[in-house]
Amino acid sequence: MIFFIILSVATTTAAVVLRGRRLRTAARWGFGIAMVVAGATHLVKPTPFEQHLPDWVPGPSVLVAGTGLIEIALGIGLLLVRSRRQLVGMATAAYLAAVFPANVYVAVAGVDVDGQPGGVYPWLRLPFQALFVAWALWSTGHPSARRRPARRSRLNRARVRPSPVHTRPERSETVQTRGSSTREGRRSWSSR
Repeated sequence: MIFFIILSVATTTAAVVLRGRRLRTAARWGFGIAMVVAGATHLVKPTPFEQHLPDWVPGPSVLVAGTGLIEIALGIGLLLVRSRRQLVGMATAAYLAAVFPANVYVAVAGVDVDGQPGGVYPWLRLPFQALFVAWALWSTGHPSARRRPARRSRLNRARVRPSPVHTRPERSETVQTRGSSTREGRRSWSSR
């Protein structure tokens, strides 16, 4: 939820600063800024992130520092790498999927994480991970996140079909044929 707040504020700020650009660009900038902030937080205050790991995971401080550096690199990639934007979006989505089990562990094991409320909070965070994955893909223009036209049902298609009586409207059309003037080539739909 803290990441969501940072993401929302950063995206809103980017939308104001980058006025006139598409919302997708502001969303990408917001996500990049949020990733850099989250990565820096991993390095500056690693304890809450180490608490997301079970006791059997070796070297939690090294792992948290590594994930912090990865988040900073992904955030910078979202901000700067224009030619590989979709690739950075996919890498960010893959990273978010890879760290999701740590969030599940906190919720299932009831781990008390410093600076975060307990109770239902860890459970409420879980669906946000899917939102973050979708945000990373959409903001980078990944094809899987593009809007597709809605399919119409058979019933709707049947209603839209023209009736046999009104197949073509009657109108005249100017046709230029070889060796004729424009006036000579005039035909109407009804004469076809």
